[in-house]
Amino acid sequence: MTTVRQVKGLLAPLLERNPDLVAVGRNRVWLRPVGHIGRSVFVDRTSDPNCCFVSWHVTEFFMPQTPSWFSLGRCGDRIIRSMRFSGGQGWFWSDPTIYQDFIDRVEAEALTPFRSLDTTRKCLEFKRSHPQRSGYLNLEWHVAASIALGEIEAAQEIWSRMRRRYIEEEPSASLSEQQTYRRFRELDRPLRAGDREALCALLAQWEAENIVGTPLEPYWRRSAFPLEDVRSP
Repeated sequence: MTTVRQVKGLLAPLLERNPDLVAVGRNRVWLRPVGHIGRSVFVDRTSDPNCCFVSWHVTEFFMPQTPSWFSLGRCGDRIIRSMRFSGGQGWFWSDPTIYQDFIDRVEAEALTPFRSLDTTRKCLEFKRSHPQRSGYLNLEWHVAASIALGEIEAAQEIWSRMRRRYIEEEPSASLSEQQTYRRFRELDRPLRAGDREALCALLAQWEAENIVGTPLEPYWRRSAFPLEDVRSP
């Protein structure tokens, strides 16, 4: 089984080379500053104790469906070994070449694009334009993204197609599902009214619920949503 010590040894040289990274959690590094959206690299265990799994993720903290700061979100991809190595795509602890290759691959596949995604708008537009890396961007994702970007009419149209579920139906006993339903019900009135100020307050509230009091909070920076920079028609 991959150990915390092994992960720390893998991450340490990367952190030393990139002072805008911070390790938060046992197996994850984040690009600073952390704002409405987190950009992170995740090192996970596999069923093979000699192998770990490496991936990058872009996670919105203000989404109604984001359950916590450690959520991986709906946008990410696997980071595999360089083709010049004969061991295949996996990261095997018994192979001493993984350490330098880890730096090379993470910097190329994650940190370079991460640094270009330096605004909320760029992150959301990246996810919209890269569906192959964003998994299933459902209506719940699109309505919140449209609100954050100030696309109120688009958000209202999307909400009209999903409103019945969250207003008329009841959630299961799952705490995360109950939280999601509660947040969408809070969204109903201000979205239908086009109340931008109230919508901004809700997004900020949900983001704070996911971050305040967590290990990520010291690196979190509050900022305006694109919605606040878009003038009402």
